[in-house]
Amino acid sequence: MKSSLSRYALPASMLALALAIAGCSDHGSTSVAAAAPAPGPRDVAMARGKVEVQGGLLDLLPQQDGVVESVGVREGDEVKRGQVLLKLASDQARLDVGMAEAELKLVQARQRAQSARLPAARQLALRTGEAAKAGALDPQRADEALQARHDIESAVAVLEAEAAVARQKLAQAERAVQRQTLTSPIDARVLRLQVQTGSRVASQSTRPVLVLLPHRPLTVRAELNEAYVANVKPGMRASVRLDGDTQGAAAQAAYPARVLRVSQAYGTSRLDDDATARNVRVVECFLEFDPPVPVLRLGQNVRVSFHE
Repeated sequence: MKSSLSRYALPASMLALALAIAGCSDHGSTSVAAAAPAPGPRDVAMARGKVEVQGGLLDLLPQQDGVVESVGVREGDEVKRGQVLLKLASDQARLDVGMAEAELKLVQARQRAQSARLPAARQLALRTGEAAKAGALDPQRADEALQARHDIESAVAVLEAEAAVARQKLAQAERAVQRQTLTSPIDARVLRLQVQTGSRVASQSTRPVLVLLPHRPLTVRAELNEAYVANVKPGMRASVRLDGDTQGAAAQAAYPARVLRVSQAYGTSRLDDDATARNVRVVECFLEFDPPVPVLRLGQNVRVSFHE
C-alpha cells in the first residue's frame, strides 16, 4: 500500500470534526446525542511501523575458523542457554590436549620423585653438620650433604614451575577445543541456519552461521511524521493494527501498546515506498505491547494510533 506518512497523522481538529459528522442523523442532533455511547480515547497521531523483538536478533559466528563437523539444531528449534548448536572439526585441538596432559603428568611424576628424596637429604645434611661441629666427621662430607639437599630443593622448585607451565598449556589446549563448539548464549528459537556439515566457516565473516530469535517481548518501531512529534510522549497509550491486506481475526484486532521512547534524531522513512515520502522527515518511536501479544510475527507491518 503506497501512501505518504502524512495520511496517518490527522490534526486533532479534523478528527473531532469527523466524529461529529459521523454522529449526525435525520432524527436530530438531540436524540442522537442521547443515544450515543461514551466517547473513547482521542487519537492525536498515527504512524506506520514494523514489529521487532526487544534487543534485536542475535547473529552467531564461530570463535575461530574451521570446518563444520556436526550441526545439532534445525531452523525453528527451541534452544536453551548453553545448548550445543554446532561443532567444528577439532582433531588437532584434541591431540594438543592429549599432548599437554601427557607433559603435565611427566612433570608431576618427576616432581614427586624429587620431593620423595628431600626428607632424607635434609636429615642427612642435619646429622652430618652436627657431627662435623662435634669433630666426629670430616667437614667436607657435611658440606657435600648440605649441597645435595640444596640441589634437591632446587630441582623440586624447578619442577613446580614446569608443572605450572604445563597446566597453562593444558588449559590453553582445552580452551581451543571449547572454541570449536558453538553454544547458545540465551534461550531462543533458531530463526536461520546458514551452514551444514562440511561447510567451512570463518570467525571474521560478515555472514552469521546462525540467527537466533531471543525469547523476549515483541516491540514496534514506528515512523512518526515530524509535524506530529510534539503530540507523542513516552508513556502514552496507543493501539496497533496490522497493515496491508492481511486476513483473519488478527488483521481486525487492535492491540494495546505503550510508548517507550521517542528518538531525538530525525531521519527519512524506511517503511514507506512512496517516492514523495522520502522527502518527509520522520522520528522513530518505540512501543511495547501491553499486555504482550503472542500472535504477531517479527517483521509484520503495522499501523499505530496514538491516544491522548
